[in-house]
This record gives sequence, C-alpha cells and structure tokens, in this order.
Amino acid sequence: MTRFATFWVENGEIQAPVSTMRFDDSVYSLLGSQLEALTEQRELLLSASTYGQRQTASMHLPGALVSRLTLTL
Repeated sequence: MTRFATFWVENGEIQAPVSTMRFDDSVYSLLGSQLEALTEQRELLLSASTYGQRQTASMHLPGALVSRLTLTL
C-alpha cells in the first residue's frame, strides 16, 4: 500500500515516513455494512500489467466512501 511513500503528518508538518501498511478489513465489510456511498462519476483505470505479455485490460470504477477502514503497520 505504501509503494510510493506515505508520511505521518501532524499539524501540517511531515514527522516521519510510515512503514508498509496492510488493509485489515474484508471486501465483504467494506462493500457491505461499512459502505456509505458510491460516486456517480467513475474513473477509468488502465492496467499497467505487462508480466508475460501486453494487455488491454481496464476497469471503469466509482469511488467509495466507507465509514471505517482498519490498517495495520
């Protein structure tokens, strides 16, 4: 999750880098009881996967607002 760097911020100032984090919630709860809303506008996400061969795969997905997301350092 922190592939491109994430920082701990307090009062608008970077305090320290954050170690790799892990999502500690299930897709079932994120898209079930914790789902508050989905956006009307969707975003096109192109696949950057080139392992073994070129692909033309993509996804057209809405944003999601969830009430709670548990992360573990």
